[in-house]
Amino acid sequence: MCSHLSKKYKDVKKCSVPKSCRLGVAKCTQQDYIKLYGTQKQMKPKLTAKSIRYAIRQLENGKSTKVVAKELGVSQRHIQRLYAEYKKTGMIHSQGTPGRPIRPISAAEIKTVLDVHNQDPAGVRRTVKNLGNHISQRRVYSIMKTNKLVIPSPAKAKKRKWVRYERIYSNAMWHTDWHEVKDSRMKGLNLITYLDDASRCVTGAALFKDATSHNAVLALRGAIKQFGTPATILSDNGSCFVGRGGRKKSSGTWTPTLFESELLRLNIGLINSRPYHPQTNDKLERFHRSLEDEIWHYGNLDDYVEFYNERRIHFSLDIDIYETPLMAFYHKQATEDTREHNPDWMEVDING
Repeated sequence: MCSHLSKKYKDVKKCSVPKSCRLGVAKCTQQDYIKLYGTQKQMKPKLTAKSIRYAIRQLENGKSTKVVAKELGVSQRHIQRLYAEYKKTGMIHSQGTPGRPIRPISAAEIKTVLDVHNQDPAGVRRTVKNLGNHISQRRVYSIMKTNKLVIPSPAKAKKRKWVRYERIYSNAMWHTDWHEVKDSRMKGLNLITYLDDASRCVTGAALFKDATSHNAVLALRGAIKQFGTPATILSDNGSCFVGRGGRKKSSGTWTPTLFESELLRLNIGLINSRPYHPQTNDKLERFHRSLEDEIWHYGNLDDYVEFYNERRIHFSLDIDIYETPLMAFYHKQATEDTREHNPDWMEVDING
């Protein structure tokens, strides 16, 4: 037996055998393998096309199957089968591709995937979920890529430098920002959106001609009427949100905007993102991107927001139960007991 092996080892994972002494190398014989593993079945290596040609050539030159089999490290029966096939067909055996044969994608599968995608123009993973997982992700990806419904993005593979944050409870923090919609039906209009951080639920969305502080307040009041009052709101440093002079400065005269005055009246905290750092408000940026990609399938903004909140699964939520943003909003609401015993409930984050 090979000097590196010991009888106490029952599998290769427990054996500190050098790579040069593993199977297929002359130092370890078949008998060594049988003693180590208790079987010789796993020892058989897959012969390459070159090895098979060599075996046939040696047999034609008069070598015995036993000698050739020992030389190549396979069973004598295997060499006999290869040689018998060669004598019968006149052709050297060609090794097939290992694994299960690949089943061609059918026309019915293509039609099913495209129909589901037309109803809900989503990415590959969400399309697989919409199909009820009846078609594998690999096949769905192949179909969508062939039909130019998937755009490879090398940027997605890059490691992000920032840390993902997320409030645990609904209404702990809302994101807000203005966005100029590119859809031709809304040309020239500005969208103000309020989005709950914990659930990704769109609590408010309205279109206005001008992106003003007054219009931001009108949309906020409508959102609060439907979903309740948030503890804090996160916005950028736009002039419609932040007043001249800055409330955070220790000196100087601060002139609050109508938006800031409304938050003070409702006792809502305001958090401003770092200048030139859109990643802070990235959840809302992502919603706006989804809206631009999908809203053309819907009659108006309200129809799309209803779809987004109530029917569209979100991969930041629990996709195993097809959790939608509206479901998550109600699931993640802080109870009265939580608010009473944890006064800082609105600041609790998934990262602790």
